[in-house]
Amino acid sequence: MPPVAAVDPEKILKDLRDLWVELGKDQEASGGVLRACAMTLLVAAEPDPDGRDAEAAHRTIGVLMHDHPSRAIVISPREGGELAARVFSECWMPFGSQQQICADGIEITSDPEQTGDAARLLVPLIAPDLPVVLWCRGAHAFRDRSLDPLFPLADKIIFDTAQVRHAPSAIEFLRRMRKSGQLVADLEWTRLTAWREAIAHLFEQGTSGGAVARVLYSGEKPATGLTYFTRWLEGALPGASLSLEPASGGAASGPAGLCAVTFPRAGRELSIRLRDAAALEVRDGERVYTSPLPGASEEWVMREELSILGPDPVFDSVLL
Repeated sequence: MPPVAAVDPEKILKDLRDLWVELGKDQEASGGVLRACAMTLLVAAEPDPDGRDAEAAHRTIGVLMHDHPSRAIVISPREGGELAARVFSECWMPFGSQQQICADGIEITSDPEQTGDAARLLVPLIAPDLPVVLWCRGAHAFRDRSLDPLFPLADKIIFDTAQVRHAPSAIEFLRRMRKSGQLVADLEWTRLTAWREAIAHLFEQGTSGGAVARVLYSGEKPATGLTYFTRWLEGALPGASLSLEPASGGAASGPAGLCAVTFPRAGRELSIRLRDAAALEVRDGERVYTSPLPGASEEWVMREELSILGPDPVFDSVLL
């Protein structure tokens, strides 16, 4: 494998300066370029010999930059790949403006065993005096310890347990990190926002869920999101009896995950059900209405998490 010196941080910083000079020249006639950076976003892509996951991360970053302009540093592990780096930019023009807004980025390619070397290279590349967020894509961070050298660099680490094989182990991993003082987040928790808001809205209307709640799910076994949801519901309904049950019929054949929450009551149905991919159906006796689902796209959940750079006390109470 090539030595660490094969990639020089000073050379990368010079390439970034040259990039901004070129961007300024290209846009000089149309109003110039505004440089924007609110944080450093480190992205650890899943190991992929073709770099497909890194490409997917680039597409998401391009969307995120509009609301959260950052210096993006994408780490693309490729088995047997040489340690290399390139710079890039993400630019957009707000509606009605003649001025481009741009953020810069760096992609570092390395063999997974070189992640420690890549982490040392990152220190001078991080935007000074700004928050650092690490986004660990996929389940790679839970399968081995190759990403561990990146953790001390970040003020917040975002994981995604959607694809993990053993939910309790993944949750215990996040719990240990949080207890050690590291600020962690899970996109599976973020995907529950609309469900939690719908239930909270019912309670704000003066509706009591009662002493019994049934949580219905699809898929072969409960995933991390369902574990989070039931723990949150236990806190919202202290003393209530909760049951976690597999859904039947059409709901069971849909995507794995949360399908419905029902509160059995004599002569009156109180429930929140997944109507389709875009809406929840809320039923309170004879009153029925829909609550929109913002979607579970990567762009949406990441935008939500990047809006919370400090602790999330609700998630912490569920996790710990």
